[in-house]
Amino acid sequence: MKKFIEKFYMAILFILLYAPIFVLMLFSFNDSKSRVSWHGFTLDWYVQMFQDERILHSLYVTIFVAVISAIFATILGTAAAIGIQKMGRRTRGVYLTINNIPMSSSDTIMGVSFMLLFSFLAFEKGYLTLILAHVTFCIPYVVLNVMPKLRQLDKNAYEAALDLGATPRQAFWKVIIPEIMPGIVTGAIMAFTISIDDFVVSYFTAGNTSQPLSVVIYSMVRRRISPKINAVSTILFVFILILLIVINIRQTRALNKKKKLTVYKKRSHPIGKCVLAGVVCIFLIGGPLAGLMGGSASDGQIVNVYNWGEYMDESLLEQFEAETGYKVVYTTFDSNESMYSRLKTESYDVVIPSDYMVARLINEGMVQPINYDNIPNFSLIDEKYTHLAFDPEQQYSVPYTWGVVGMIYNTKYIDEADIGSWDLLWNEKYAGEVAMFDNPRDALGIALKYLGYSQNTENADELREAAALITKGKQTTFQGLFMDQILEKLPNEELYAAPYYNGDAVTMMDENPDLAFYVPKEGTNLFVDAMCIPTNAKNVEGAEAFIDFMCSTEAAAANAEYIGYSSPQREVYEMQPEEIQNDPVHYPSAEAIANSETFLNLSDETNKLYTALWAELLK
Repeated sequence: MKKFIEKFYMAILFILLYAPIFVLMLFSFNDSKSRVSWHGFTLDWYVQMFQDERILHSLYVTIFVAVISAIFATILGTAAAIGIQKMGRRTRGVYLTINNIPMSSSDTIMGVSFMLLFSFLAFEKGYLTLILAHVTFCIPYVVLNVMPKLRQLDKNAYEAALDLGATPRQAFWKVIIPEIMPGIVTGAIMAFTISIDDFVVSYFTAGNTSQPLSVVIYSMVRRRISPKINAVSTILFVFILILLIVINIRQTRALNKKKKLTVYKKRSHPIGKCVLAGVVCIFLIGGPLAGLMGGSASDGQIVNVYNWGEYMDESLLEQFEAETGYKVVYTTFDSNESMYSRLKTESYDVVIPSDYMVARLINEGMVQPINYDNIPNFSLIDEKYTHLAFDPEQQYSVPYTWGVVGMIYNTKYIDEADIGSWDLLWNEKYAGEVAMFDNPRDALGIALKYLGYSQNTENADELREAAALITKGKQTTFQGLFMDQILEKLPNEELYAAPYYNGDAVTMMDENPDLAFYVPKEGTNLFVDAMCIPTNAKNVEGAEAFIDFMCSTEAAAANAEYIGYSSPQREVYEMQPEEIQNDPVHYPSAEAIANSETFLNLSDETNKLYTALWAELLK
């Protein structure tokens, strides 16, 4: 009975550990973007993954940095462990405590510290800063794995080797290193896997052209994470699993062989292994070095574009490159706030923030006036989307997309008599079947509109009343506060209704024809995302060329079709079929959005109140 309980416990433990990984691997073959509903088997995501230059580059960066970091961390960590072991007991304890501090410190503190250090030293973010940071936080793990093997080492073995005529160098390499090799290998593996898994430190230390896979995945969460990432993750997991199995088998065989042998033989150095190692090193080191050398020689031909994740048809980047000769370095962010903080320390040529963030960037002098003479296609932008409150003189921005927030609901479960207002979110008939946004500006904005207030109010009492209304919803009707989960739950009928952006409503309605969309009568947020040129842009001419290209009819039409959001370009609207022009989801009528507002940048005092109210609401 005891053995059965032990086996049952271990089975449950392994199921909990590996079930999420199994689900990820399974859905990498799903013939749909859904993460919860199986639609059939396909290899399309693997095909698309190998065709996606950005994902492949980020995967290359991830493996390159992990390998180089593991090599240097293993060498330095092993040397440090040997040195610490030779110290006195008290001194050794002090150094081990210092060694353990990075492992117990917050990743955020580590990341910010590295960022500040590299800024102080005037290091430009890139491969060098990323590798230095990874080597630094990996070294303590190597020390931690090597130290136990040093403690188990026979203290007399080294002296015995010297007595038998070996030099100190020979004794070290022939006696010490073989004995502690299992700890070195384990430390190297741990350093490699920790480097691959790191996000926070990488986020603060990676440059535009050296973003690892973790940063790229995180930047996609505004909408939904592409199943191509499931394919990449599956390949990485299988690779690491095979690596661990091979290493364990080799170590087991070596241990068994060591037990049988009584005479030590000089190790051979097969030429094949050396050649293979050389090829791998050339591949890993040569690629980034060539890229760095090439990039430094042609900075004037590079256009750094910073956009939301999954918010551009990336085939257009190749078209732009072919037409203009510029090379686009395309990176993504997950929120206006993360874009803002990164823009403080990084240089980009084109950024695509939302309306209220455009206003903030203008107020703080972080974007420069645009020379519209160099952007002739700006004349194709509909005047309805220019000279808005966030850029009233239309000096700093070019509209990219526009849309509204509305209610998406399932016609099978929501009565027609209950639609038309935001009050559907607080209708107790649908308790547990509706959801609210999980971000303060959108959620409080909805509550403010429902209460009859402006979404840009700075009245503290009105904001507290809106927060109280959301708290009431949490206690009575909301299934939860969600963002990208809504993209999965609504099509799969795990929710009956929720607010979301009309561009994503188009995608969800394609997946589930029973879904419908309306703009609440109280009014809503009309958002405009716009292209801007930062003050610290290195290639203004290239930025202007890129913005002009994205405003062209061909590019704007292809982009709107790909991302599902409405284009502010007149000709794109005019070339749409009549049913799309009249579709209230793609193009809500003027009457429907008559009470709508664009978000404005609020005062620091009000932003702090938003933060405090939201923190209290989440308790």
